[in-house]
Amino acid sequence: MRIRDIRVKDVAAGRNWRLRSATDVYQNMPDWEIEECSTFRPTDTVVYSALAVRRTGEVRPLVVIREVRTYEWWGDTCEYVDGAWRELAQSDGWEGEVFVASPLTDDPSFMGEYSHERQRTGFARWRDRLQDVT
Repeated sequence: MRIRDIRVKDVAAGRNWRLRSATDVYQNMPDWEIEECSTFRPTDTVVYSALAVRRTGEVRPLVVIREVRTYEWWGDTCEYVDGAWRELAQSDGWEGEVFVASPLTDDPSFMGEYSHERQRTGFARWRDRLQDVT
């Protein structure tokens, strides 16, 4: 499976995936190989289901790609726009809030304003709006 194969309903369900192959920095992120997974090793890279709530009220599906146990909050990101996944930097700019569906309990970056609970609660609040995305 590749990132481009992720369905919006899988993001709405809060699934996480593991990056399967070492990525080539020149390969498009939607082509990266992944596998659905519920347990992760410290050496894994997790692909989180997430969503963005734009200031306009629009909700977009995201996947946030990060190394397990990384202290930095952000990672590589793809968003679903016009029926396809693409790197966030390749789409129109946006401002808004991002919520991760199921952050790993041992992920140290989810604290304070980005806490595990705030992420899960924010995602749950907006997840139904993902069904409107085509």
